[in-house]
Amino acid sequence: MADRAPIFRTGVLLPLFLLVVTSVYLAAAFDIRSQFAGPGEMSPRSVPILLACLMYVALAVVFVIEFRKPTADGPARELLRPMLVIVATAGYIALFRPLGYWPATLAFTCVLFAIFHFQIRKPHIFAICAIGVTALFYGLFAGIFGVRLPTLTDGFF
Repeated sequence: MADRAPIFRTGVLLPLFLLVVTSVYLAAAFDIRSQFAGPGEMSPRSVPILLACLMYVALAVVFVIEFRKPTADGPARELLRPMLVIVATAGYIALFRPLGYWPATLAFTCVLFAIFHFQIRKPHIFAICAIGVTALFYGLFAGIFGVRLPTLTDGFF
């Protein structure tokens, strides 16, 4: 398997797939229209465009790193983390509305940290970072962008 061309290893194919998905996402973001935002103002399409641009930068870094270190394509185990991230994201999307922002995002952050083995042996640091990431994104979306995020009590009252 090590004699395959560099473009066909999973370290390149997955980012290549994400590049295509990001391009479709960016194209769809330009179709979003706002009734209230004027030219040059923040609108509902500003965040998707910003996220797509950040994704392009991250993918460029991944491609540069991947092409600088030629490695043999490993077994299917190399795909385990990306698949776990996809499953975790699907779970997050499914639980976001019923559970609300805080529990769903905190659980999603903890699952991602566990997948990437971030501070697993230091649970206090793990918890502080997970709560910090959840609070940071809440501040970004609810505070700065004014997005109304669902709460646990939305479905009950």
